[in-house]
This record gives sequence, structure tokens and C-alpha cells, in this order.
Amino acid sequence: MLQLPLQFDSVQGYAGYLILLAVTLGAMMLGLFIAFQAYRGYRRNRSRRMLFLALGLGFLTVVPFALSLVATFVGQRLGFGPRVYTYWLPITTRLVEICGLGCILYSLNIRQ
Repeated sequence: MLQLPLQFDSVQGYAGYLILLAVTLGAMMLGLFIAFQAYRGYRRNRSRRMLFLALGLGFLTVVPFALSLVATFVGQRLGFGPRVYTYWLPITTRLVEICGLGCILYSLNIRQ
């Protein structure tokens, strides 16, 4: 009979967290690059649409990842309880994403 370990080996767990961190930072940098390109479009054309598109993309792609990384880092130092990670962080992330979607929706409907 095949027996599975109940816990990860510390090396496997550490490598898994490093992979997750690398993927998160990669996604965050890609989102930041796209938002920056939209901001450059705003600066070049002085288009409020592009400004709100850049804000929306930043709120959707950069801020949730940054919140997650900061909460994890600070939570380890201050000993946050599980409620922070299961309720407060997800609800804050969703609210930021709603703001980002609202900015993108506004950028699509704004009159110039």
C-alpha cells in the first residue's frame, strides 16, 4: 500500500514557496508593465480614458499581489491569526479589484 506523508519535507515546502513567490512577482511585474504602458498613453495623449485604464489595470493586477505579499511578510513578523488570511485579506483584495473594474468600466464609458 502506498503511504503518503502528512507533511511536506521542509525543502519541498521551501521550494514550493519560492516558486509561488517567483510566479507572483512575475505576474506583478507584467501587470505593472501593462499599467505603465497605459499611463504612458495617458501622458502622450492627455486622455483621461487612458488614465483610468492605467489605474484600473494597476488595481487589478498589481495591488492584490502586493497586498498578499505585504500581509504575508508582516503577518509572519507580527503573528497574524488565521482570520486575517481567510477573511480580511480576501475581502480587501476583492474590494481593490472592484475598484479596478470600476475604473476600467469608467474608462470605457467616459466622454471626451
